[in-house]
Amino acid sequence: MDPRLTPANEFVACSSLRGKIKHLNFTEGENYQIAVPFVDLLGTPNGKRNRQLIYGSKVKYFGDTNGWAFIQNTYDNYVGYVPRKTIGLAAEETHIVATPITHVFEEPDIKSKNIEILPLGAKVSGQSIANDFLKMELGWVSASHLKQKTELPKDPVEVCSWLQHAPYLWGGNTYLGIDCSGLIQIALMLCGLDCPGDSDQQMNTLGQNIEIGSPRRRGDILFWDGHVAMAINEKQILHANAYHMATVIEETDEAIERIKKQDNNCLLAHKRLKGDLYE
Repeated sequence: MDPRLTPANEFVACSSLRGKIKHLNFTEGENYQIAVPFVDLLGTPNGKRNRQLIYGSKVKYFGDTNGWAFIQNTYDNYVGYVPRKTIGLAAEETHIVATPITHVFEEPDIKSKNIEILPLGAKVSGQSIANDFLKMELGWVSASHLKQKTELPKDPVEVCSWLQHAPYLWGGNTYLGIDCSGLIQIALMLCGLDCPGDSDQQMNTLGQNIEIGSPRRRGDILFWDGHVAMAINEKQILHANAYHMATVIEETDEAIERIKKQDNNCLLAHKRLKGDLYE
């Protein structure tokens, strides 16, 4: 079993694993959500970042160890640890942040104190509206930066483009820092599509295989060992990468050649999302 997706540690295991592993303490887990703008999801308590989770992300909480909550993200099933204080009881979201980053204000007034930020994809529970601001748990957010699920875009390339120029951060999932697989995941998630967290998982599960060398279409996804990019047209890709330390548009053939020369890393797969996204 992939440890990234297996909700079990030395103290507790999810009941779904009963009969699959030996453990003394199985639990169903409790429904929580991320209660801070974003947080690193760590592989071990106080360990290295594997991914990031953003505000409103629903998680299963299995218990904590010295202040570190052991959780599983219900969207992509990724498991790990976050500080216990960064999660709270799950709430039904009404709106999703649909801009690279937005401010949370103390009052429904652009001149009031900004007290937090929320990244693209954050899920909020609206309570009331005043002066074109939505009241949510943390404060007031400009309604122009929010959309309901039915209003979200259907084009993953459009969402990727919102994050152009975002700095590269390994394991990152926000405009303040994002990596190649995080970019693909947030784009597909906002379009209502399932998407795993890491590029190897994405290569194994997303879309249908297209023969390498075939013409590329908008929304096609290209995979290397440890890297992924999205085609914006036949000749260009958009990807977050460590070479540029940013999310950039690059000529596809030039990128393929550069990555091969730089890392001896050849293109492994060309995938096309199923359905009629671009028909």
